[in-house]
Amino acid sequence: MKLSAAIAILASGIALAAPAINVEKRADTGVYLCNDRNFEGYCVHINSPSGTCVPLASDLNDKVSAAGPDQGSFCYFFVNPNCDTNGDFFHVGYPGYPDLSVTPVNGPAGSTRNFEDKLSSYRCTTE
Repeated sequence: MKLSAAIAILASGIALAAPAINVEKRADTGVYLCNDRNFEGYCVHINSPSGTCVPLASDLNDKVSAAGPDQGSFCYFFVNPNCDTNGDFFHVGYPGYPDLSVTPVNGPAGSTRNFEDKLSSYRCTTE
């Protein structure tokens, strides 16, 4: 009986010494898109793997007026499908732009471009 108790104690020590399971952090990114300015109207939150080009479905293609990446995400939005950089595009981090008709762009201070109702695809990454 003492022998079986000793074996049980040793076995439990062996189990405790087993290596920990490696749990990887999820690499998903998220973005909130709305068809009206100020994040109003029809809105959806979309999760996707980091770095993946996401085509906008018919409910959003050429209809987005506000775009906001999740905290910790940074997104590129494209006028062309397939995240094509030959057309216009812009990038933004959290909290995004509530009015894509006056999207800030590089250039003189206060420069903006109108991207409202023009987006067809996007790609987000984690910051």
